[in-house]
Amino acid sequence: MHKIDIADLDRNLVNDLGDALARAEAFEVPCEQATVGNQRYHVAFLSEEMRGGIVFVGSGSSGETVWTDAASAADVLARYLADDMTP
Repeated sequence: MHKIDIADLDRNLVNDLGDALARAEAFEVPCEQATVGNQRYHVAFLSEEMRGGIVFVGSGSSGETVWTDAASAADVLARYLADDMTP
């Protein structure tokens, strides 16, 4: 997981963030099951709210974002991969 510029964050997460965009941190994570080189995850994390969102990006992506309570951006990814997202 590495931090990316908020301007490079997937537009669907940007739209979800709305006014909170300025407080968000953005991350990109390689997709281990990628079938195409451009597939990866984008994570937005709001540390003050302890909340994060994730979206699969690249070829085959639906653009659907999912949000959860989390302790960190890494926790968002772990919850997503474990199918343990809390609304």
